[in-house]
Amino acid sequence: MSMWSRKTGPKISCSNTALYRMYEYLVVSYTIGLRTEIELFYNQPTWSVAGIPDPQDPTPERYAILAVLPFFLTVAFSRLIKRGARPVVLETEPAWAGRVPPVERRLVIPDRFGEESEEETGGARFLEMNIVVGEPHILFV
Repeated sequence: MSMWSRKTGPKISCSNTALYRMYEYLVVSYTIGLRTEIELFYNQPTWSVAGIPDPQDPTPERYAILAVLPFFLTVAFSRLIKRGARPVVLETEPAWAGRVPPVERRLVIPDRFGEESEEETGGARFLEMNIVVGEPHILFV
């Protein structure tokens, strides 16, 4: 099933589906797809970051990445909210995200050129989960 429809544009179903698409875009270093998905999430009036249900993913590495992504959503959305883009109700991370343990073996996600990110330039939130990946470009508008 394609996530795009010729008649309607991107298919939007639920916040967890969007979270998994963000995960996929992050691991393949598809920045435009990631930012577009973040913007689509932001424009869903009934969705909140704190309301993302716990995916309880059975794969520890994927679960750890899914747990970090809401942090980046709060950063992107709070920036827009502070600029007056919507009423001042700052986003917060879902409670489940703080309960996900770091991965046991360091996980390195290369960029789209196959290069590994330097730990110093990677995302600190990812490093807390024992994941080395370049800081995602999450800001739009």
